[in-house]
Amino acid sequence: MVGVLQRFEHRLQGMYDGGFARAFKSDLQPTEIAGAVQREMDDRAAIVAQGRILVPNDFVAEIAQADFDRLEVFADNLGIELATLARDHAREQGYSFVGPVRIRFDGVPDLTIGTFRIRSGVIRGTTVEDGEIRRPTSDLARPQEGFPGSPRLLVSTADPSSGPPTQRTFPLTSPLTILGRGTDCDLRLVDQGVSRHHAEIRVEDGDVVLVDLGSTNGTFVNGQPIRRISLTDGTRVTLGRTTLVFRRDGTY
Repeated sequence: MVGVLQRFEHRLQGMYDGGFARAFKSDLQPTEIAGAVQREMDDRAAIVAQGRILVPNDFVAEIAQADFDRLEVFADNLGIELATLARDHAREQGYSFVGPVRIRFDGVPDLTIGTFRIRSGVIRGTTVEDGEIRRPTSDLARPQEGFPGSPRLLVSTADPSSGPPTQRTFPLTSPLTILGRGTDCDLRLVDQGVSRHHAEIRVEDGDVVLVDLGSTNGTFVNGQPIRRISLTDGTRVTLGRTTLVFRRDGTY
């Protein structure tokens, strides 16, 4: 059976060319950072209510400034792959998260080339429930940087007992946004018609792409089932009883 680290290495080989290899010409290697993220989860695992084992979901990899300068162009995609590794490791070990897994890099002056350290924390994610978007305090406290055109989702949930649905805005500020019922999703939808990991939204070279993740009930765009589609301003997405309208300013 292929291990978590081996799958991580395989994904990197499929994503990057020689430019990525040159960015890591120092002693700093992605697999070492990946291993450190796994160890951080293992070391900080804590048993909570109902026997759940809770682990950190928010990580910062502090690296030397010179390494950060070389890595910066790859940082977002590498962070996505490291987050996938963390979710895979959690699944194999039976760990739980209270929010989406986020891994970012920070260049610091006190580290030498090739060295790094990991900081981690437990941060709740954004949840849509009873027509409300509940954001973690950490997100409210810091300004959110997005992409050109301010891509965003207008979120509403059908509930006849509560009157007309109210739309709430969720800005797309990350290259990858996972939608689903699981607590580790970037946008958690408390909706029984939504799968644990239902769909994802990727920002790829300015294009915003919606991908169904093999959901049980399917993902619908303008009433039609889809597997993968580029979103344009006004596109209407349905997951279970939840409706998401994609909005973007201007033409891109």
